[in-house]
Amino acid sequence: MSSSSFKDNFFSQLTRIQQIWKNDSSVLTNQTENKPLLFLQKYQCSLFPEQSLSQQSVENLIAPLKLRTTELILKQINIYYLPHRLESLLTYCDPFTAVGTFLNALNLSYTTLLQQQDKLKLSQTMINELIKIEEDYDLKGNPINDFPLYEAAATHNLSHFQDTTFALRRALDIIDILEQVQPKNYTKQKHNLLQNWHQYKMEKLEKIIAQLTE
Repeated sequence: MSSSSFKDNFFSQLTRIQQIWKNDSSVLTNQTENKPLLFLQKYQCSLFPEQSLSQQSVENLIAPLKLRTTELILKQINIYYLPHRLESLLTYCDPFTAVGTFLNALNLSYTTLLQQQDKLKLSQTMINELIKIEEDYDLKGNPINDFPLYEAAATHNLSHFQDTTFALRRALDIIDILEQVQPKNYTKQKHNLLQNWHQYKMEKLEKIIAQLTE
């Protein structure tokens, strides 16, 4: 199969499945038209043993399928990691909208990544930086402002993006130390760092760490 026909077929499948997800909200409100989901609930194979049809809501039942769909979408562009920020979108929208939104934050699109190898490599490098952060820090439930991280990524200036990720790391280190030593007014310091860490110069962040650990 040619590369062109593969892409055409792939996009055709995406469009079809996207329409299914798009119709979820209306399907859930009308049980007479809810045959696919009812079929899933009745005949679901226990691929996810932690699930219980009697205890979980419809949204919780469908969540693993959304997650798997998102992973398969990313796999087509050779990305085998699901960033936390992308995963967090799945509660609010379908996988295709979530992927599109995440890539848009990086100033990229799915089509661009399929067609331009240099942009694909750039996206992989940036996502690898996100991987390293998420491996070293627990970002789930962490209220730190990550918009500046994506604003830096959107410039496609890799050096600037890496400097920003390093600043974020330092801010997270400081917040962790503040939680441990709890100096006077540490709550105010922590809140300010959570929201405005990107406004601190690197020298200032290093100085704060030195003061807290001396």
